[in-house]
Amino acid sequence: MCGIAGFNWQDKSIIEEMAQTMRHRGPDDEGFYVDGSVSLGHRRLSIIDTSEKGRQPMEFENLVIVYNGEIYNFKQLREQLMSKGYNFISDSDTEVVLYSYHEWGPACVEKFNGMWAFCIYDKQKNTFFLSRDRFGIKPLYYYFDGSRFLFASSLKAIRKHSLALNISTPALNFFFYQKYIGNDLTIFENCYKLRPSENLLFELNTKKLTRTKYYDLEQQIRQHQETKLNQRLESIEDIIINAVEKRLVADVPVGSFLSGGIDSSLISAVISKNHNDFDTFSIGFKDKSYDELKYSKLVSEHIRTNHHYDFLQIDENIIKFIVENMDEPFGDASVLPTYLLSKITRRKVTVSLSGDAGDEVFGGYDTYKAYKLARYVPRTAMRLSRYLINLLPPSDKKLALRFKMKRFVRDLDTNVNRRHLNWMATFNNPQRQQLLNDRFVDAQSLINCSREESFLSIQLNDIHNYLAENILKKVDFASMLNSLEARVPFLDHQLVPLVLSLPEKYKITNFTTKWLLKKIASGYLPEKIIRRPKKGFTVPISIWIRKSDLIREFLTNRRYYEHDLLSYGYVQDLFDAHINSKEDNARHLWLVFVFNYWMSSQP
Repeated sequence: MCGIAGFNWQDKSIIEEMAQTMRHRGPDDEGFYVDGSVSLGHRRLSIIDTSEKGRQPMEFENLVIVYNGEIYNFKQLREQLMSKGYNFISDSDTEVVLYSYHEWGPACVEKFNGMWAFCIYDKQKNTFFLSRDRFGIKPLYYYFDGSRFLFASSLKAIRKHSLALNISTPALNFFFYQKYIGNDLTIFENCYKLRPSENLLFELNTKKLTRTKYYDLEQQIRQHQETKLNQRLESIEDIIINAVEKRLVADVPVGSFLSGGIDSSLISAVISKNHNDFDTFSIGFKDKSYDELKYSKLVSEHIRTNHHYDFLQIDENIIKFIVENMDEPFGDASVLPTYLLSKITRRKVTVSLSGDAGDEVFGGYDTYKAYKLARYVPRTAMRLSRYLINLLPPSDKKLALRFKMKRFVRDLDTNVNRRHLNWMATFNNPQRQQLLNDRFVDAQSLINCSREESFLSIQLNDIHNYLAENILKKVDFASMLNSLEARVPFLDHQLVPLVLSLPEKYKITNFTTKWLLKKIASGYLPEKIIRRPKKGFTVPISIWIRKSDLIREFLTNRRYYEHDLLSYGYVQDLFDAHINSKEDNARHLWLVFVFNYWMSSQP
C-alpha cells in the first residue's frame, strides 16, 4: 500500500514535501518523476515484489504510473499480457496495471479485481488518467481551480501548496448530518474526492477535466437476477472462499482482524481451514459494556489460530493524535479502537484481512430490522411512542435501548431511504439549523434518496454513502497510520452484486440479520458466535465527555469558536443537558469536539 501525489507543472521540492506528508502510507521507499509539464511522487509500502524492480514511479514507453493498491488477479492478467508480447522486468502488480493501460486503455480497470487509486501520465497524449476502485477502498483526492490540477492520497499532501482553501458549506453540513463528508465533497472548496467506480481524464494542454463512471452496481445486480436463484445460492460460499484466498497473496506476512463478530470470524475461519500457523488480532477494553475479547478468544480457539491481543487504553494523547492526523473532520469514534487494533496487528504482520462490508452486503444493521418493523407499526401507536420514549432516562451504556427506540420513532413517516439516513444522522435538520445558522443546508440537498422503497434500495444507499466514505475511509486511515495494509474480502466485485441480487429473506428473516451469511458461517464457527447479538466497534463517548478535560475545553471555551462556523450558545445548551443527565448528547458533542480540535490543529 502506498501514497501517491502529483500536479500539472514542474516543482521537485513541492512534490517531495507532498510525499513526506504520506510517509506513514509508504515507509519503505520514495520516488519522483518530474519533467517540464508534471511532477509525480510516490511513497511505497512494499507488499508484492519488495525488490528495487517494483519501485515507483514506474515507466513504460510513453507512460508513467504512480499507484496505490493491490490487484488480486494480477498474475492472470500478466499471463494475458505476456501472450500479447509484453515482457515483464518485475513481479509487481504495478507493472501489470501499467501494461494493462497500455494495451486496453481506460477499459483496463474493468478487468481488475482489487482495490486501487492510481494516476497514469501519458507523455505522448499529454494527459493524466486517474482511477479509483469500484467501492472506494482506497482514497484519491484532487484540487482543480480551472488551471492548477493536483491529486494525492491525502488532503494534507495537497495542502502543502499555497492554496486559498475555504471551508465548504455543503461539506460542513454533511459532516454534522452524517458524521462523515460524503459524495465527492471534501471539507474544502475546490477540493474533491474521485468517487468510487470513477475514472478521471485531465488534459494538460486544454485543462479539460472529465469524470466517467466505469462500473454500475445496479446493472450488475439486475444481470445476476436473470440467473436461477438456486445457482446463485450454491455459488456464494465458494466465491467467499476464493475472495479470501486472493487476498492472502503477498511477499510479506499476512494476518486477519478477529473481533469475535461473525464477519471477521468467518474470514479468519476460512483462512485457517487451508493455512496453518495463521495470526489473528483483536483488542480488549476494561469496560465490559464495550469489550468483546472473550468472543475473539473463543473463535480463535475453535479455528486454531495464533491469536494476539492487548488491552490498550484510549487516552487524551491518542485522541489528539488521531484528530490531528485527519485530512478532514471525521466523526466516527470507532476510528480510535480501529487505530489501536491496527497498531497491535502491525507488530506481527504488514497485511491484514478485515471483515468490513459484511453488514452492508449481507444485511446486518439494526436499521434493517427497523425497516421491517416499520411495516407493522400503526402510525397512531408511533406518535404515542415518541412521547413515552422521551420519558426514558439517558444511559452511558453502549447502544442504549432508549437511543435505538428514539431514532426509530423520530422519522417513521418519511421515505424509507431518508428515514434510514436520519437513523444514521447525528444532527437532524432542525438541530443542524440551530448549530449552523445561515450556513444550514437541508438534508435533501446533501444526499439524493432513491424513491424505491425496498430493502435493496437501503443497502445500496449504505454502500454508496456510509460504506464508501465512513467505514472504508476509517479503516484505510487507521490502518495506514500504522503502515498496515487492510484488505476487504466481502467487497470482491464478483461477490457483492451476486449477494445483493438475492431476495430480502436471505438477508433478513424474522428480524434475524445476515441470515445467509450466518447459515454459511454455521459450518465454520461455534453456535455461540452465530447467535450472539451484534455489538459493533464503539467507544464510551458519553463517559469521556463527562470526565475529559480536553474534550470539555474544546466544547466550552469560546476561543475555539472563533472560526464563527458553529453556534456557541446552542452547543452549550447541548453540553449542559448532557452533563446534567437530561439528554445523552454524546454523539452531537463528539462531532463538535472533533471539528473544533481539528480546526485548531490546522496550519
